[in-house]
Amino acid sequence: MRQRNKKSVRFIAAACFFTAAIFILAFYRGVFGDRLQRVFNPAAPDTSRDFVKVLDVGQADSILIYSNGYSLLIDAGLPSSGEDISSELDAAGIKALDAVIITHIHSDHAGGIEYIADRYEIDNLILPEPPYDGEADTEVMSARNSVAENGGNIYTAVQGMNFTIGEFEITVLASYGDMSDENDRSVIVMAKVQDLEFLFTGDAGSKAEEQLLDEHIDVSCDVLKVGHHGSSTATSDEFLAKAAPEYAAISVGEDNIYSHPSEEVVSALEYRGAEIFRTDTDGDITFLIENGEIVTETEKTEE
Repeated sequence: MRQRNKKSVRFIAAACFFTAAIFILAFYRGVFGDRLQRVFNPAAPDTSRDFVKVLDVGQADSILIYSNGYSLLIDAGLPSSGEDISSELDAAGIKALDAVIITHIHSDHAGGIEYIADRYEIDNLILPEPPYDGEADTEVMSARNSVAENGGNIYTAVQGMNFTIGEFEITVLASYGDMSDENDRSVIVMAKVQDLEFLFTGDAGSKAEEQLLDEHIDVSCDVLKVGHHGSSTATSDEFLAKAAPEYAAISVGEDNIYSHPSEEVVSALEYRGAEIFRTDTDGDITFLIENGEIVTETEKTEE
């Protein structure tokens, strides 16, 4: 694993599997091994603030996790989202990314990864289980090549993979590569800082949610990034009862053709007492960590 001066993001491999042409490093409740270089201008980032930011990338997904000068991007939106994401990274003083997770290979989650990989060094690129036959396979393969050429690491997400981003502990709860629906193959991630938990489910639908619950995986969280843009295919009653979030963030495009978010999902979230934020009405949604509490900030308010 690449060593880049004084980096505190740690990655320790625990198991390897997949034979023939595909070699996958598996991680189970460990952390990646070697220390990596800090890739930030030390005068630029505000290292006093830990935050999770759901970026307004229209009918797409991209989330930035930032802590103590270290960063993780979960999904990269549409191909047209690259410039917006880049602006957010630049505004945070981010010169390179410690890790990027692509939850699945649909263009609204992976389309912008080629743009990002061309403009920022990515130390660790974490992808769903191959084969990559989704809508954004070309962009993903291009990003893989860029990361490899720059000396970065490429991993396949597996259940139990665990690493740190500053004060955040990042854990892959599930990655159901054997499911037939690309949405249900989404990498499902929990980010924990202090006693606060943030759950990201990509576009995983009710089938993947049911599998999580059948495996007795703890999905309780303080913040839920609502699955599949608030579609009725996700966020089942059973799943929501177990997650029981205080806050819910929906990444959704204004006046989108899918009628997302579903009234059914919104009503279910309200019934469970979750405070709901939406990128179509709120713009960027930021969850700041201050004194062990979550403080919310939004880019705009609904007119």
